[in-house]
Amino acid sequence: MKLSTKASLLLTALLLLVVASTGLFVFVTQRSAVLSLVRQDMESIAESVATELRAFTRDNLQNLAAVAGNLPADALEQGDREAVERYFKRQLEFFPKFENGFFLLDAQGRFVADYPAHPDLVGQSFAHREYYQSTVARDTGVVGTPYISARTNLPVITFTWPVFSRQGRVEYVVCGSLNLLSAHALGEYPRRRIGKTGFLYVADRERTIIVHPDKARILKDVEQGRNVFLDKVVNGLEGSAETVDSGGVSMVAGARFIQDPGWAVLAQIPSAEALAPLHEALYALGSFFLGVLLLALPLGLLAMRRLTRPLDRLEEAVQVVTRDLGENGGKTARPFAPQALEALRSMRSNDEIGMLARAFFQLSLRLKKTLSSLKASADDWERTFASVQEALLVLDGEGRVLRLNSVAQGLLRLPKGAGVSRHWREMLSGGFTPPGDWPSDESLQYSPRYRAVTRLPGRKGRFEIAFASIQGRGAGSTGMLLAITDVTEKLQAEERIRELAFKDALTGLPNRVLLADRLDQALATSRRNATRTGVFFLDLDDFKRVNDTLGHDAGDELLVQVGRRLSNCLRANDTLARYAGDEFVAVLMDIRSPEEAAEVAGRMLESLKDSFLVARGEATIGASIGIALYPDHGESAHQLLNHADTAMYRAKGRGKNSFRFSPALEASAPDGLPRQ
Repeated sequence: MKLSTKASLLLTALLLLVVASTGLFVFVTQRSAVLSLVRQDMESIAESVATELRAFTRDNLQNLAAVAGNLPADALEQGDREAVERYFKRQLEFFPKFENGFFLLDAQGRFVADYPAHPDLVGQSFAHREYYQSTVARDTGVVGTPYISARTNLPVITFTWPVFSRQGRVEYVVCGSLNLLSAHALGEYPRRRIGKTGFLYVADRERTIIVHPDKARILKDVEQGRNVFLDKVVNGLEGSAETVDSGGVSMVAGARFIQDPGWAVLAQIPSAEALAPLHEALYALGSFFLGVLLLALPLGLLAMRRLTRPLDRLEEAVQVVTRDLGENGGKTARPFAPQALEALRSMRSNDEIGMLARAFFQLSLRLKKTLSSLKASADDWERTFASVQEALLVLDGEGRVLRLNSVAQGLLRLPKGAGVSRHWREMLSGGFTPPGDWPSDESLQYSPRYRAVTRLPGRKGRFEIAFASIQGRGAGSTGMLLAITDVTEKLQAEERIRELAFKDALTGLPNRVLLADRLDQALATSRRNATRTGVFFLDLDDFKRVNDTLGHDAGDELLVQVGRRLSNCLRANDTLARYAGDEFVAVLMDIRSPEEAAEVAGRMLESLKDSFLVARGEATIGASIGIALYPDHGESAHQLLNHADTAMYRAKGRGKNSFRFSPALEASAPDGLPRQ
């Protein structure tokens, strides 16, 4: 194959490589830019919808508050159900959004009256309803969890508002019901489209779908792990990402989380649709480059032939000279034949042949320059070896010291020039017994690199010793390079960082990160051994008063003392963590019975009765404790913490300085179980 053909093929390959690299670079950068814009759009849409939903829940709660505020007290006192129904009928004219009507529950959750009227429901208990329990527990109106109505077989959503007695207790709960997918509620959102196939959907903290274009998925749960982005959003994450939905489709999604009522709003569009314009543009660009390539290839071949024409003439001249020299056994009457002289004469001095003669001269200059560079590199290595801030020792194949820098001499307290030819173990031990974790010479022969943190006898602190083999020209090594670094401060800093990562800075108790790990371990042990685990959620009573009267420094000191007293009430294998502010969480392993949990809670309350001595005086506080047991009231850490938190608020609402079990546990508690 001629040189011109090879050069043409090489040029073509290089051109193809440039085109491919350029296309790949354009694709990667533009894809990132397009995805960034699409993610911003998804976040903007999710934020807009979240704002609308916040207004929707806020307006309906305000409307229901107005209905509850004007409830006819005389009719309630006289038990006049028909008067209440007439009142609800008039209110429905003012607030037609509550198309399913209004209904009223008493303090025990019993059905009192409604409109449209359903007399068969009067007296029935609705105390098991989540919206009733949340309203009583929180003493305020709530947005209930959507559910399928037994009457209409349609998804509905219930809003509530409490009516208080003169003593400040919840006396009635006014409820308003809407069809979830009606025009008055969330019916328009499933019909909204983003692009051609993108859509909106809403889910609650339990990953239950509330709004979705596919009606069959309404009020159906998304299995954890099927949509990783949704799993993060329902836990409070806001933002955008390229993800895979529960159907296995790649999506670009944006999300916002509404804290109350705990709804995740997601806007998403398939990645294929989002990137379709980019793919079309790249296809057009690729077609253009292919056309240019097909046009440039023949032109390049013609140009290459013109560029390589002097080489063809040089080849002809060499062949003529070779033929002439070969005549008569290599003996010629004249130096060269006229054809050869003509061929050489026609060659220009600046072409390839002329440059060949000058190549040897350039080679000599480069060789001299290379030797100078090698000497300069050796000098640089010497200066680097002497000035590096780590102790360095060069060892021979038997572990004897050949060289060491000034840092090593200072660390080992050796005079200048001393230590050479001594074994490294002898030099580092300084006459003491070497530690057992130092490597042997045999192990170093089979390990080209070795690194360990150890101590040096007679010297304080911890040191890292690192060995690296020095390879010779053959297959084996000619020695080792030993580096010694003082890592005492580094190890102390790492230990401090680990402590800050898992401990509360004020009280020294485990923080929420370590609490989550301890709780997961306790639950795993309980599952394995079929035992109970108790979760205590404790909130200090009147702590704000201490901060307001004695100052925040006194409040901080009080929190430290509270942590000590509570810790003394627990066993060694239990965990007490500061959860947030004046909230603490205790995890008790191997709880034999609810009675034992109640006994521990009593000890904790008793430990806080005595006043606390703080910087600016004495402080007296109490605590409200909520208790949830595994597996009686939940099998996950999230469920147990939520139930214990709910029970704590029940204790605080029913009288401070007390404890209560999770409602489900109280309903099945054995006789004699303390219910403080």
